[in-house]
Amino acid sequence: METGERIKNKKIRQADKLLQPGDNHLLREQLDRYEKEKNILLALSSDITKVREKNDLIKILSSTLKDFFEFSHVIIALIDRERNIFFPFLKDPQANPVKDRELFNTLFDSKFPLVDSAFTKLIDADVQSSFLIGEMMNEPGVPGFFKINYEHGMREGLLTLLKEKMETFGFIFIYSATTDSFSDLFRTVLRGIAPHLSNAVSNIIINEEIRQKEYIAETLLSLSNDMVTVRNRTDLLNVINFGLKKLIYFTHDVMTVLNENGRSYHAYLIDPDSRAKKFPEYTEMINLPNPVADGIYDVASHSDRPVVFNMDSFDLASAPLWFRLNYTDGARELMIKILPGAGILRHGIILFSDRLNSFDDQALNIIDRISSQLSTAASNISAYEEIENKEKDKSFLLDFSQEIAAVRSKEDLAIAVQRSVKKISSVKGYVIRLINDDGTTMSPYIFDSTISFRNDPEFLFILSSKLKIKDGFQDKILASDEPIFFNIEEESKNVHAPQYIHFWKRVEFLRMTGTALRTGNKELGVFWMETDKVNIPLLKGICAQLSVAISNVMVNEELTSYKQMLEVENDHLKEQIKTIYDFSDIIGSGPEMQKVYHMMSLVAESNSTVLLSGETGTGKELIARGIHNASLRKDKLMIKVNCAALPANLIESELFGHEKGSFTGAIERRVGKFELANNSTLFLDEIGDMPLETQVKLLRVIQERELERVGGKVSIKVNVRIITATNRNLEEEVKSGRFRSDLYY
Repeated sequence: METGERIKNKKIRQADKLLQPGDNHLLREQLDRYEKEKNILLALSSDITKVREKNDLIKILSSTLKDFFEFSHVIIALIDRERNIFFPFLKDPQANPVKDRELFNTLFDSKFPLVDSAFTKLIDADVQSSFLIGEMMNEPGVPGFFKINYEHGMREGLLTLLKEKMETFGFIFIYSATTDSFSDLFRTVLRGIAPHLSNAVSNIIINEEIRQKEYIAETLLSLSNDMVTVRNRTDLLNVINFGLKKLIYFTHDVMTVLNENGRSYHAYLIDPDSRAKKFPEYTEMINLPNPVADGIYDVASHSDRPVVFNMDSFDLASAPLWFRLNYTDGARELMIKILPGAGILRHGIILFSDRLNSFDDQALNIIDRISSQLSTAASNISAYEEIENKEKDKSFLLDFSQEIAAVRSKEDLAIAVQRSVKKISSVKGYVIRLINDDGTTMSPYIFDSTISFRNDPEFLFILSSKLKIKDGFQDKILASDEPIFFNIEEESKNVHAPQYIHFWKRVEFLRMTGTALRTGNKELGVFWMETDKVNIPLLKGICAQLSVAISNVMVNEELTSYKQMLEVENDHLKEQIKTIYDFSDIIGSGPEMQKVYHMMSLVAESNSTVLLSGETGTGKELIARGIHNASLRKDKLMIKVNCAALPANLIESELFGHEKGSFTGAIERRVGKFELANNSTLFLDEIGDMPLETQVKLLRVIQERELERVGGKVSIKVNVRIITATNRNLEEEVKSGRFRSDLYY
């Protein structure tokens, strides 16, 4: 068999015999060209067969080929027939005139559709083609990289197809800054090395796929090992961002978790690098529950594979808040995968990209491969957090119970509540309201004294008011065993909403939680709290202990009151023994005394107020005791107050009592004489010496049958029979303005 060289020499000898002497010069040029073509092809083919890496191939095209021909730069692109796209595979990093342009880099990383265009027809023509780039600029469907190259001086292009098994899988495109720069020899050489380039590119692709698979396997193994060690959300987020970004291009991510009701989901993990943090609605986005049926989550939940969404195709007006914020921030594509699992611990992962076609089949397969491990890691973290939170709650409740165990007074309880509840960082304010003795109203008992509006007149008015239990809010809370949540913005639109709802809106309280306070079957009141996040088991534990503490404080106050009453009664009894019971009865049987006895019998059994007048030493106190002993209240001790013997600044406290800290020297709570005389008789001796300001309060007690301690805000009902005595002429005192006429009458 003859070799190619022997055949060539044979043809040359045959040509020499046929040619005339003047034709030798033309033949010699053809032979020189053939020799040159052969040498170039041999040199390039030899180099191309040694290629194993992308960089090696581009060096041959950008340096070796330029040793023989003039051109600007070269790009190799691949064609994906299944997806009907083509994309750059190799670019010339040294000679490209626009290599530093950000737009060019973006274009090089892009994928272009094979639309029906002049350029696509060149690819489908199955021949080598050259054309003037300027003439292609106005053709429809021409790729954007033509324009940027044209703007930087490129004028002509030469396209040579790459084939494998007779199928076109790519092309080599050479740019030139001049026209008519691609000689026949250049075209012939390119066609000659095209098969070698095709083999080289195929081998590079295969090697890259092998290396990529190995890299993916190694990275996924490392990722899996890292996920086994995560103990909290921050660790998991770091693993995702550090490990997963090695395999998939995405800008940021978020993990979701299904809520208990199964109808909504919320953010579980938020990427701290998300640029959406700049939006005011960012916090709302994190905490806001999203309905499952939002056209995204529900679609993903019904798919076994990750789902990719083109964000440009959505109606932003109806899209979820998180979608709108991320779109505004530049995201254009998202991939969502609902992780394997069931129930309230079912998680999902969402990846965002600022460009389309970021999430290809390889990305979807990677997410599929790690979805089970992601689900396990997230579920383990949730379970660990639940255990940790329960331990924290137990520790909190233990500390709280120990703190309020030592509480003996309302003031101590207020301090303990404030110190403990303020440890819950999300609490902005609170108030405890207790049911009054009338059973139909409530009054504030303890409130958050650190709030900024504590001196607001409207707030002070509400604190001093009796609030109806049946107002559509407090009665609803008392009827429930669970805390009830109220959206203040929505509730304030109700025309029947009580004043405190509108006040809470004015001070920008957003979400109030109301929980019933009760011991056994006895309703005590309501604990109101403003907070963004509610730990229901913890809140119920706090309220249970609060209920016990309030009951203990009330019992302790009642015992203290009884003790004080017993001590005062004891003092009165001792005084009576010394001063009264020296006489077995009132002595006197004359006509005047008979009139006195008759008047005593008329008033003894009634509850009317009695005024005894007479000179000092005429026995007014003795008559008062006689009236009391003849009344239905005789089994109770009559309480005596000498209004003339008490300083003006102490008589009010003596009569009505005072709260701890209500004035200097009030180191403890004190029960007044009116409370001591409840269901009995109060004898006010020398009533004419009572100060005018005290007379006003006495009048109110007589009329309303209720009083308030000095420094107190709670009205106390009393049932007291009042007997007064004076040695003054009260009518003259009234005329002179020293005694109130309404009190006298």
